[in-house]
Order: sequence, then C-alpha cells, then structure tokens
Amino acid sequence: MPDHPILASIRTKLADPSKKFSFLVDFLAQPGRGGELAAAIAAARVITLTHGEPGCLTYDITQDVDVPEKFVAYECWANIDALAAHMQTEHFARVGAALEQYLAGAPSIRVLMSAE
Repeated sequence: MPDHPILASIRTKLADPSKKFSFLVDFLAQPGRGGELAAAIAAARVITLTHGEPGCLTYDITQDVDVPEKFVAYECWANIDALAAHMQTEHFARVGAALEQYLAGAPSIRVLMSAE
C-alpha cells in the first residue's frame, strides 16, 4: 500500500527517517465552519488517543482565538515509522474525514528538525 500523501511528503524531507522530527500543519476551515471543525476534531478524540501511541512525543491541534477558521497542528514523532503507524489508526481516519468535509483548501506542512 502506498504512503499517505502527507507521510510521503514528510519522508522526502527527512535526511534520517529513524530520527525524531516535528511538523506543523496549517489549515483553514470553510468560512463560518471553524466551530464545526473544532467539534469534529474533539469528537474524533484524536488528540487524546494519539498521545497514547508509541513514538508520539507531542501532538496538538489548536484553533486561532481571533480567526476561528484557522487551525495549526503540531506533531513531534520519534521516527517516521511511528508517524506511519499513527496514520493507520481509526482516530486518524476519523479526523481525516472531518478535515475533508470542512477544509477550505489544502493544508500547508512545514517539517522541522532539531538544531541539536
């Protein structure tokens, strides 16, 4: 089975996929639908469930208090295999379906590596 597009994109940016990495995902809900998207994220319980996954070091999805249609996800994983396993979970599928329904456009992804 081919990689999820996000996983494939991140994989190409990592010099060593066995090392810790982080990434930010900026995404925008359709006008006036920020509350619905936030509710769908909460209903999927993706934040709580992801915290318990092996290799998850940090995982949060935040909503801008001034512009409720703007969201940022921050994730830190022990390695690319841990992220790949996360993307096979039921809660990842649920939040993905919510994003698909409410997003105004494609999210932007920034991969981050530790300076140490």
